[in-house]
Amino acid sequence: MALEQDIANLIEASNDLTATVDNKIQDITAKLDAKRAEVDARLQAKEQAVDAKIASFQRALPLAPNALSDTKHFNNICADVPNGTAVDVLTAHAKPWTSFLYRGTEGSGTITKLSLSQLSEFGLTPNEDLLRRGLGAKYPHHESYSGSQYKVLLMDVVLNKGRDDKPTEGNLFLLNQGGERYIGWSKGEFLTQASCWVNVLEQTGTLRFYPSQNRSALISVESSDVGKGWQYKSSRRTGWGGYHQPLFKGLGSMKVAIALPYVGTGDHGDNMIWADSVGHPYTHVGPTLNEGA
Repeated sequence: MALEQDIANLIEASNDLTATVDNKIQDITAKLDAKRAEVDARLQAKEQAVDAKIASFQRALPLAPNALSDTKHFNNICADVPNGTAVDVLTAHAKPWTSFLYRGTEGSGTITKLSLSQLSEFGLTPNEDLLRRGLGAKYPHHESYSGSQYKVLLMDVVLNKGRDDKPTEGNLFLLNQGGERYIGWSKGEFLTQASCWVNVLEQTGTLRFYPSQNRSALISVESSDVGKGWQYKSSRRTGWGGYHQPLFKGLGSMKVAIALPYVGTGDHGDNMIWADSVGHPYTHVGPTLNEGA
Protein backbone atom coordinates (compact mmCIF):
# COMPACT_ATOMS: atom_id res chain seq x y z
CA MET A 1 0.00 0.00 0.00
CA ALA A 2 2.82 2.39 0.83
CA LEU A 3 4.39 1.87 -2.59
CA GLU A 4 1.11 2.45 -4.33
CA GLN A 5 0.59 5.63 -2.31
CA ASP A 6 4.07 6.82 -3.23
CA ILE A 7 3.37 6.20 -6.90
CA ALA A 8 0.06 8.08 -6.67
CA ASN A 9 1.78 10.99 -4.91
CA LEU A 10 4.49 11.00 -7.60
CA ILE A 11 1.89 11.06 -10.38
CA GLU A 12 0.01 13.88 -8.66
CA ALA A 13 3.22 15.85 -8.21
CA SER A 14 4.14 15.23 -11.82
CA ASN A 15 0.72 16.47 -12.95
CA ASP A 16 1.08 19.55 -10.76
CA LEU A 17 4.51 20.21 -12.23
CA THR A 18 3.19 19.76 -15.76
CA ALA A 19 0.36 22.22 -15.05
CA THR A 20 2.84 24.69 -13.57
CA VAL A 21 5.13 24.37 -16.60
CA ASP A 22 2.18 24.74 -18.98
CA ASN A 23 1.04 27.87 -17.14
CA LYS A 24 4.55 29.27 -17.26
CA ILE A 25 4.79 28.53 -20.99
CA GLN A 26 1.42 30.19 -21.59
CA ASP A 27 2.50 33.18 -19.54
CA ILE A 28 5.80 33.47 -21.43
CA THR A 29 4.02 33.02 -24.78
CA ALA A 30 1.49 35.73 -23.88
CA LYS A 31 4.29 38.09 -22.88
CA LEU A 32 6.21 37.33 -26.09
CA ASP A 33 3.05 37.87 -28.17
CA ALA A 34 2.42 41.17 -26.38
CA LYS A 35 6.02 42.25 -26.92
CA ARG A 36 5.88 41.17 -30.55
CA ALA A 37 2.66 43.15 -31.03
CA GLU A 38 4.28 46.15 -29.36
CA VAL A 39 7.33 45.90 -31.64
CA ASP A 40 5.10 45.45 -34.72
CA ALA A 41 3.05 48.48 -33.71
CA ARG A 42 6.19 50.56 -33.29
CA LEU A 43 7.56 49.37 -36.62
CA GLN A 44 4.23 50.13 -38.31
CA ALA A 45 4.20 53.59 -36.73
CA LYS A 46 7.75 54.20 -37.95
CA GLU A 47 6.86 52.98 -41.45
CA GLN A 48 3.82 55.26 -41.49
CA ALA A 49 5.97 58.16 -40.33
CA VAL A 50 8.50 57.44 -43.08
CA ASP A 51 5.73 57.15 -45.67
CA ALA A 52 4.28 60.46 -44.47
CA LYS A 53 7.67 62.15 -44.77
CA ILE A 54 8.11 60.71 -48.26
CA ALA A 55 4.63 61.91 -49.27
CA SER A 56 5.35 65.32 -47.80
CA PHE A 57 8.65 65.47 -49.67
CA GLN A 58 6.98 64.41 -52.92
CA ARG A 59 4.36 67.14 -52.55
CA ALA A 60 7.08 69.71 -51.87
CA LEU A 61 9.17 68.87 -54.96
CA PRO A 62 9.30 71.67 -57.53
CA LEU A 63 7.14 70.94 -60.55
CA ALA A 64 9.42 69.99 -63.45
CA PRO A 65 8.48 71.14 -66.97
CA ASN A 66 6.78 68.56 -69.15
CA ALA A 67 9.29 66.88 -71.46
CA LEU A 68 6.38 66.31 -73.89
CA SER A 69 4.88 69.01 -76.10
CA ASP A 70 1.25 69.80 -76.87
CA THR A 71 -0.32 67.63 -74.14
CA LYS A 72 -2.87 70.09 -72.79
CA HIS A 73 -4.88 71.08 -75.86
CA PHE A 74 -3.48 68.50 -78.35
CA ASN A 75 -3.51 71.22 -80.98
CA ASN A 76 -1.70 68.99 -83.48
CA ILE A 77 -3.96 65.98 -82.97
CA CYS A 78 -7.15 66.00 -85.06
CA ALA A 79 -6.25 69.52 -86.18
CA ASP A 80 -8.59 71.55 -88.40
CA VAL A 81 -11.71 69.52 -87.52
CA PRO A 82 -14.34 70.37 -84.92
CA ASN A 83 -14.04 68.77 -81.49
CA GLY A 84 -16.02 65.54 -81.42
CA THR A 85 -14.97 64.51 -84.94
CA ALA A 86 -13.46 61.03 -85.28
CA VAL A 87 -10.27 61.00 -87.38
CA ASP A 88 -8.30 57.98 -88.62
CA VAL A 89 -5.63 57.17 -86.06
CA LEU A 90 -2.78 57.27 -88.60
CA THR A 91 -3.76 60.61 -90.13
CA ALA A 92 -4.81 62.32 -86.90
CA HIS A 93 -1.17 63.06 -85.94
CA ALA A 94 0.93 66.05 -86.96
CA LYS A 95 4.32 67.15 -85.59
CA PRO A 96 5.43 66.73 -82.85
CA TRP A 97 3.21 63.61 -82.82
CA THR A 98 3.66 60.46 -84.93
CA SER A 99 1.78 57.17 -85.36
CA PHE A 100 2.45 53.93 -87.24
CA LEU A 101 1.56 50.22 -87.45
CA TYR A 102 4.65 48.14 -86.74
CA ARG A 103 6.13 45.28 -88.78
CA GLY A 104 3.07 44.14 -90.67
CA THR A 105 0.49 44.72 -87.91
CA GLU A 106 -2.96 45.29 -89.36
CA GLY A 107 -5.84 47.13 -87.79
CA SER A 108 -7.83 50.30 -87.74
CA GLY A 109 -8.81 53.02 -85.34
CA THR A 110 -9.90 56.57 -84.76
CA ILE A 111 -9.02 59.42 -82.43
CA THR A 112 -11.66 61.90 -81.34
CA LYS A 113 -10.60 65.12 -79.60
CA LEU A 114 -13.10 66.32 -77.01
CA SER A 115 -13.60 69.41 -74.94
CA LEU A 116 -14.53 68.89 -71.29
CA SER A 117 -18.11 69.93 -72.08
CA GLN A 118 -18.39 66.90 -74.42
CA LEU A 119 -17.28 64.21 -71.97
CA SER A 120 -20.73 63.06 -70.85
CA GLU A 121 -21.91 62.87 -74.46
CA PHE A 122 -19.18 60.30 -75.18
CA GLY A 123 -19.61 58.22 -72.00
CA LEU A 124 -16.74 59.90 -70.15
CA THR A 125 -18.61 61.73 -67.40
CA PRO A 126 -16.13 62.95 -64.75
CA ASN A 127 -16.17 60.74 -61.65
CA GLU A 128 -15.48 61.82 -58.07
CA ASP A 129 -11.72 61.32 -58.39
CA LEU A 130 -11.38 63.47 -61.51
CA LEU A 131 -13.71 66.12 -60.07
CA ARG A 132 -11.71 66.28 -56.85
CA ARG A 133 -8.20 66.11 -58.30
CA GLY A 134 -8.21 67.09 -61.94
CA LEU A 135 -10.99 69.62 -62.64
CA GLY A 136 -11.87 73.09 -61.46
CA ALA A 137 -15.26 73.85 -59.95
CA LYS A 138 -18.14 73.34 -62.37
CA TYR A 139 -20.11 76.39 -63.37
CA PRO A 140 -23.76 75.92 -62.34
CA HIS A 141 -25.42 76.72 -65.66
CA HIS A 142 -23.20 75.06 -68.29
CA GLU A 143 -20.74 72.20 -68.80
CA SER A 144 -17.47 74.01 -68.17
CA TYR A 145 -15.07 74.01 -65.26
CA SER A 146 -13.38 76.98 -63.68
CA GLY A 147 -9.76 77.19 -64.83
CA SER A 148 -9.90 73.88 -66.75
CA GLN A 149 -9.58 74.11 -70.51
CA TYR A 150 -7.64 71.03 -71.50
CA LYS A 151 -8.73 68.55 -74.16
CA VAL A 152 -9.28 64.79 -73.98
CA LEU A 153 -8.47 62.19 -76.65
CA LEU A 154 -10.83 59.24 -77.12
CA MET A 155 -9.15 56.37 -79.01
CA ASP A 156 -11.10 53.51 -80.56
CA VAL A 157 -8.65 50.88 -81.83
CA VAL A 158 -8.86 47.39 -83.36
CA LEU A 159 -5.80 45.24 -84.11
CA ASN A 160 -6.69 42.07 -86.02
CA LYS A 161 -3.34 40.86 -87.39
CA GLY A 162 -0.09 40.54 -85.48
CA ARG A 163 3.41 41.44 -86.51
CA ASP A 164 5.14 39.46 -89.25
CA ASP A 165 7.73 38.31 -86.72
CA LYS A 166 5.23 37.80 -83.88
CA PRO A 167 1.75 36.84 -85.17
CA THR A 168 0.13 36.76 -81.71
CA GLU A 169 1.00 40.41 -81.04
CA GLY A 170 0.18 43.55 -82.99
CA ASN A 171 1.77 46.93 -82.30
CA LEU A 172 0.17 50.28 -83.03
CA PHE A 173 2.42 53.14 -81.95
CA LEU A 174 0.63 56.45 -81.45
CA LEU A 175 1.12 59.74 -79.61
CA ASN A 176 4.84 59.19 -80.15
CA GLN A 177 7.44 61.92 -79.67
CA GLY A 178 11.22 61.83 -79.87
CA GLY A 179 13.76 61.31 -77.13
CA GLU A 180 17.09 62.72 -76.06
CA ARG A 181 20.02 60.33 -75.80
CA TYR A 182 21.43 62.06 -72.71
CA ILE A 183 24.70 60.14 -72.15
CA GLY A 184 23.20 56.86 -73.23
CA TRP A 185 19.69 55.49 -72.96
CA SER A 186 18.90 54.16 -69.48
CA LYS A 187 22.22 55.44 -68.08
CA GLY A 188 20.96 58.38 -66.02
CA GLU A 189 20.96 57.88 -62.25
CA PHE A 190 18.31 60.53 -61.56
CA LEU A 191 14.60 59.75 -61.13
CA THR A 192 12.08 60.35 -63.87
CA GLN A 193 8.29 60.08 -63.76
CA ALA A 194 5.27 59.72 -66.01
CA SER A 195 1.55 60.18 -65.42
CA CYS A 196 -1.79 60.65 -67.15
CA TRP A 197 -5.55 60.35 -66.69
CA VAL A 198 -7.23 57.41 -68.46
CA ASN A 199 -10.75 56.04 -68.79
CA VAL A 200 -11.31 52.61 -70.39
CA LEU A 201 -14.78 52.14 -71.88
CA GLU A 202 -14.32 48.84 -73.74
CA GLN A 203 -11.71 46.10 -74.21
CA THR A 204 -11.57 42.69 -75.92
CA GLY A 205 -8.88 40.10 -76.56
CA THR A 206 -5.30 40.64 -75.41
CA LEU A 207 -5.09 44.29 -76.40
CA ARG A 208 -3.48 46.64 -73.88
CA PHE A 209 -2.66 50.34 -74.01
CA TYR A 210 0.64 51.71 -72.76
CA PRO A 211 0.31 55.51 -72.52
CA SER A 212 3.92 55.71 -71.34
CA GLN A 213 6.86 53.41 -72.14
CA ASN A 214 10.39 53.23 -73.45
CA ARG A 215 11.70 56.75 -72.76
CA SER A 216 9.63 57.12 -69.62
CA ALA A 217 8.38 54.81 -66.87
CA LEU A 218 5.88 52.15 -67.96
CA ILE A 219 2.14 52.77 -67.47
CA SER A 220 -0.21 49.92 -68.43
CA VAL A 221 -3.95 50.05 -69.17
CA GLU A 222 -5.79 46.75 -69.61
CA SER A 223 -9.04 44.80 -69.27
CA SER A 224 -9.14 45.17 -65.47
CA ASP A 225 -9.50 48.95 -65.95
CA VAL A 226 -12.78 48.69 -67.88
CA GLY A 227 -15.66 50.42 -66.12
CA LYS A 228 -13.55 52.08 -63.41
CA GLY A 229 -14.08 55.53 -64.86
CA TRP A 230 -11.35 58.15 -64.77
CA GLN A 231 -8.14 56.97 -63.11
CA TYR A 232 -4.92 58.83 -62.44
CA LYS A 233 -2.00 56.55 -63.26
CA SER A 234 1.63 57.33 -62.51
CA SER A 235 4.97 55.55 -62.56
CA ARG A 236 8.64 56.29 -62.13
CA ARG A 237 12.02 54.93 -63.20
CA THR A 238 15.74 55.76 -63.11
CA GLY A 239 16.97 57.94 -65.97
CA TRP A 240 15.55 58.19 -69.50
CA GLY A 241 15.08 55.29 -71.88
CA GLY A 242 14.75 55.63 -75.66
CA TYR A 243 11.98 57.41 -77.52
CA HIS A 244 8.59 58.35 -76.06
CA GLN A 245 6.51 55.57 -77.62
CA PRO A 246 2.99 54.96 -76.30
CA LEU A 247 1.37 52.02 -78.07
CA PHE A 248 -1.46 49.52 -78.26
CA LYS A 249 -0.07 45.99 -77.94
CA GLY A 250 -1.78 42.64 -78.54
CA LEU A 251 -4.83 41.67 -80.59
CA GLY A 252 -8.41 42.75 -80.03
CA SER A 253 -10.12 46.08 -79.49
CA MET A 254 -10.05 48.89 -76.97
CA LYS A 255 -11.85 52.17 -76.48
CA VAL A 256 -9.94 54.39 -74.07
CA ALA A 257 -9.60 58.09 -73.30
CA ILE A 258 -6.47 59.92 -72.16
CA ALA A 259 -5.83 63.40 -70.77
CA LEU A 260 -2.86 65.39 -69.48
CA PRO A 261 0.02 63.01 -70.24
CA TYR A 262 3.15 64.15 -68.42
CA VAL A 263 6.79 63.07 -68.47
CA GLY A 264 9.37 64.82 -66.31
CA THR A 265 12.15 64.50 -63.77
CA GLY A 266 11.65 63.71 -60.08
CA ASP A 267 9.16 61.48 -58.29
CA HIS A 268 5.92 63.10 -57.13
CA GLY A 269 4.39 59.70 -56.32
CA ASP A 270 0.64 59.62 -56.79
CA ASN A 271 0.28 63.39 -56.33
CA MET A 272 -1.54 64.67 -59.41
CA ILE A 273 0.71 66.99 -61.43
CA TRP A 274 0.92 68.41 -64.94
CA ALA A 275 3.14 71.05 -66.49
CA ASP A 276 3.73 72.42 -69.97
CA SER A 277 6.96 72.28 -71.92
CA VAL A 278 10.25 73.96 -71.02
CA GLY A 279 10.13 77.75 -70.88
CA HIS A 280 6.80 78.39 -69.20
CA PRO A 281 5.91 75.28 -67.19
CA TYR A 282 2.39 76.02 -65.95
CA THR A 283 0.43 76.91 -69.07
CA HIS A 284 0.46 76.77 -72.86
CA VAL A 285 0.42 80.57 -73.05
CA GLY A 286 3.86 82.15 -72.65
CA PRO A 287 4.48 85.02 -70.22
CA THR A 288 3.92 88.57 -71.44
CA LEU A 289 5.89 91.70 -70.63
CA ASN A 290 3.36 92.89 -68.08
CA GLU A 291 3.83 89.59 -66.25
CA GLY A 292 7.45 90.49 -65.67
CA ALA A 293 8.96 88.36 -68.42
